[in-house]
Amino acid sequence: MISLEILRKVRVFTNLEDAELELLRPYLLMRKYAKGDYVLKENTVGDCTFLLVKGTVRVTKDLVKGYDEDIANTQKVLATLSQDFLPTFGENGILGQAPRTANVLAATDCEIFTLCKQDFDAFAKNNPKAAYHVMKNIAEVLSQRLNTTDENLVKLATALYIAVQH
Repeated sequence: MISLEILRKVRVFTNLEDAELELLRPYLLMRKYAKGDYVLKENTVGDCTFLLVKGTVRVTKDLVKGYDEDIANTQKVLATLSQDFLPTFGENGILGQAPRTANVLAATDCEIFTLCKQDFDAFAKNNPKAAYHVMKNIAEVLSQRLNTTDENLVKLATALYIAVQH
């Protein structure tokens, strides 16, 4: 079972009291992934969010739609996440059945805790205040990522515009 000490450091669990974290702990299930394994695949539907506690993962995006023959050469690494920051990813999984927006691959052997929608909903039913804080924190994380994506899109469009002009 995940330690209370770790949970206190996780951004999406900020503002939860120790008693609330204790109630959440049993819902977090540990999974192991070997180097090279997909944790998430883009455009698949999932209902869990993930917390990296050991190892490193790469977040990638397929930049060429409909060209599956050489997917390794058409993927762009968007981010590398390490255990140092106890990152979460796949938060959309507990929000609803939306398709995954990126791939996540284990760059090293990893230990990752999952929190699935059904379990989060059970926790939320009995702990609405804590669930509110988790959802608010997830919204902040997703908003920050959306802003970063917007900035990167402007940079890409600018580079494309400059390249086309010359």
